[in-house]
Amino acid sequence: MVALGATAAVGSLGCVGTPHAKDAAEAKLPPLPPVAVDDAVFARSLHQLLRDGGTSRERSALLAGVVRRQLGHASELALHGQAERTVAAVIGALYLVRLGDWRPDMVDASAVAALESATRSWSARGDEGRALAMLRLAAAVLPAGSPESAEVKEHTAALERWMQETRTGAPLQRLATEMRAAIDLALVDSSPAALDAAVKAVEAWVERALAYNEAYHTAGVVPPRDEAVEAFRALRTGGMTLAALFLRHGLATEALDVLERRPGNAVTETSLLAGVRRAANDDSARAWSALVEHYSLQPLTNDAGESEPTLDGSLADAAIWGAALEAYRREPTSFKVAHLFANELVGLGLPEAAPLVLADGLGKAPPLVHLGGAMALVMDALNDELEGEAPERARRIYAAAEPLLTLADAATSRGGLKPSGAQLRQLMAGVEIRAGAVDAARPLLLRALADEPSVWGYTMLAMLERQTGELDAALAHAERAGELPDAKTLELDAADAKLLTFELLRDAGRTEGAEAALAHALEIALATRDKRLAAPAKVRAERLLARVLDGYGERVSAGRAIERALEIAGRHAAVLGRTMLDAIARALVYRDVAAARAALARGLDGQAEPADLVYGALWLMLLERELGAAPDGQVERVLGESGGAEGWTGQLARWGRDKLGDDGLRAAATSYVQKTEAEFYIAMRARAAGNRAADAPLRAVAQNPLIDLAEVQIARDLFAPRMQAKIPERFRVP
Repeated sequence: MVALGATAAVGSLGCVGTPHAKDAAEAKLPPLPPVAVDDAVFARSLHQLLRDGGTSRERSALLAGVVRRQLGHASELALHGQAERTVAAVIGALYLVRLGDWRPDMVDASAVAALESATRSWSARGDEGRALAMLRLAAAVLPAGSPESAEVKEHTAALERWMQETRTGAPLQRLATEMRAAIDLALVDSSPAALDAAVKAVEAWVERALAYNEAYHTAGVVPPRDEAVEAFRALRTGGMTLAALFLRHGLATEALDVLERRPGNAVTETSLLAGVRRAANDDSARAWSALVEHYSLQPLTNDAGESEPTLDGSLADAAIWGAALEAYRREPTSFKVAHLFANELVGLGLPEAAPLVLADGLGKAPPLVHLGGAMALVMDALNDELEGEAPERARRIYAAAEPLLTLADAATSRGGLKPSGAQLRQLMAGVEIRAGAVDAARPLLLRALADEPSVWGYTMLAMLERQTGELDAALAHAERAGELPDAKTLELDAADAKLLTFELLRDAGRTEGAEAALAHALEIALATRDKRLAAPAKVRAERLLARVLDGYGERVSAGRAIERALEIAGRHAAVLGRTMLDAIARALVYRDVAAARAALARGLDGQAEPADLVYGALWLMLLERELGAAPDGQVERVLGESGGAEGWTGQLARWGRDKLGDDGLRAAATSYVQKTEAEFYIAMRARAAGNRAADAPLRAVAQNPLIDLAEVQIARDLFAPRMQAKIPERFRVP
């Protein structure tokens, strides 16, 4: 097993740190058991660790509990199929552990799914060192003698064997390969032995490069081309590499010792050496922040546009993390430092503590520009969770943001705060809606609208109430949206509100009111589309006009509006996928296979996002089956290209090609959104095969609270009553 936290002698490092007498005495006592850290206290516990860099038994116990819980969070992401976010969360957990901090009880069975996912990710990237560390950690917590344990041991032995067998090639290239594996291991293994091995590997790599350089300058001996390239890289980045290994642990003095001796002193640029010396001697937030900047600004290309040797990105990130943490510990009340470090927390899968770190830097009466910057960072973190469908982590972030919301609410009277507390609450409401938690979303929306009434906010609330069957409340909110002063300037939002009012009145059988609302929506849509608009707004106006015209039953005119939207979107990739899906969804509802095929072809020609293409292909497949139309090949092309993809869209593609059954699709769905989509597709395929019993689960989808899910809208449109209405003569429809 990897010697994580081992106390082996470290020959080349010398004495790392000098413990205080109290710490030395405590070191002789048995460790305290890990603190039980649940989600309610996770953010505060993490924040406490980040502020405190001590070595007490109490801190060690808390660190063990936090790391264990974070690895559990990583496993939750792994089970949701979010491989990249899992890797980030695993790195975040292990980067909390510094040299000599490791305890075996930091990892338990809850970490296995995360460790396995990280192993797969790092193995696929050729990251041997970190993959090996994960395998050894997994082996330590799996039940001895279990099939899982045997499989991990077999995989470990195979990887170790492969690492030995592939150490071939020229001398410097072999050294470089060994060095990279040692560095990768040292980044996640906080033992002195791992750090010592990595330092020795880097020094051997640099020494060989220096020998080549000396032979060239003294005797004109030119090394082989591949060796020359690697030597140039060692000479240019050797010093940064050595320093980064220590900065990952916040060890400036130890980094300085290595850089000032051979071979470090021969390959370290003056500015880096001076920066490390300042951090070692001054130990100030400013000195540590300068090191963050140094590693953040390493160029990727030179002025000629040619690639030049650069530091490994993972190593640079580790150095930035370590230096940013030290800067924060030195001056947590500096907003610049706190904001810098909070960004690191978000990037390393530890976003829950970011709001608390930001609050440290804001104080009690922060400038609006600082408060706005802090709110924006939290908004970005929540947006990541909204897209990643991880409501639990979003809830932890939002709960930790309470101090910021208090400051934001107090600043409301001054005005000018963007984003505001109301915007943050509305975003969190969106997270809760996507989790199916209506009771949690509703009060967030109501509070946000009480502080900042908005057309779209009330429309969103009305849509939510409609899905829960509260039609009177939904109608009141939709009408309120159209009455707000902003409705006069946010025309498209106002038209959406009027269109929703029409649908609510139509569904209630109130024909006269529905016709009036539809006419109002048509008036706004026509007036807006004639204005000079940016491409996204113009596309939205045409799509909105199409829905209004469909409300009148004007299928041909609505189709022309969709065609115009597709034409514009074809020149603007950012809106192509959404527009293509809108067109195919409409074609599915109105059984127009030619329109669906044409829209998917536009998406393929314009290289729409693969996930959008998969959804569009599935809808076309369902339509072709319902109509008994012979496939034109587009569906097979899209689903075939995506069938091997990881994640949910890959599962959908396999289901669409009959490589995965209905039960398999249900089992693959891990989030509320995915479970809803699975039921939609299973019911739609049964319906296309003539099974009318499928209407019941489809109606359930139509009433689902996921108001922004395309499948929910399609289901609603399939069952929506058709209303006969004539376009008023005063309107001229293009």
